[in-house]
Amino acid sequence: MEVKIQHRPSYSLAVVKLDPGEVIRVEAGAMVSMSPGIRLETKVAGGLLASLKRSILGGESFFINDYRAPREGGEITLAPVLLHQRLPRP
Repeated sequence: MEVKIQHRPSYSLAVVKLDPGEVIRVEAGAMVSMSPGIRLETKVAGGLLASLKRSILGGESFFINDYRAPREGGEITLAPVLLHQRLPRP
């Protein structure tokens, strides 16, 4: 895995090059783009109660995404989740 940060300091993007079959775990809503062939698997990491606790108390996403590169490898671009997506609505 090779990670390069672009467009610093504001609006930063992480461009991650994945080796064949390599997996990266990403918070839901962080993926900007990905190369063809990358497989996505969304799950509740750590079980229902652990994810609920992490979501309510820690402000993290309830769901976690795993991206797996195909045999030829791949690339995924990530950005921080927007603040308004994390704040509770009044």
